[in-house]
Amino acid sequence: MTQSSGYVVLIVEDSPDHVALIKIVFEHFDKSAHITTTHSAEEAITHIAGPWPDSDFGRDDYPDVIVLDINMEGIGGLGFLKWYSEQPNLRHLPVVVFTSSGDPDLERECRALGAHDFKQKPNDFSELVPVVQRALAQWQAKDQQQPGVG
Repeated sequence: MTQSSGYVVLIVEDSPDHVALIKIVFEHFDKSAHITTTHSAEEAITHIAGPWPDSDFGRDDYPDVIVLDINMEGIGGLGFLKWYSEQPNLRHLPVVVFTSSGDPDLERECRALGAHDFKQKPNDFSELVPVVQRALAQWQAKDQQQPGVG
């Protein structure tokens, strides 16, 4: 749902402190980002799939990029990525994993499930902004290179 004045980032994060930090960082470093938040993987799935997943209602409200925490209650980030990997109509949505874990096996698993990028949460959350911008730019470039597009 790229807005004419920017792009939409869906933050899937259960920590209110981390959500606040991410919002502050984007407000400071990239005012063109419009931030939407969900606090669990289940809430994010409902947000993306809409209230009626078997219909096309609300399908124009996709975010442009998803920033996903892994360690959350419920199905968590890996459960979200498993669901995401089974949704062929969402392949155009880049997912950036932003998590406290730096485990290389976890990174491989996330990428195998379709995550575009994997970033361990640093002390300075401003490091997230260029990662999101790069993911969005790469996915937009990939869309433009597909035959029959543009």
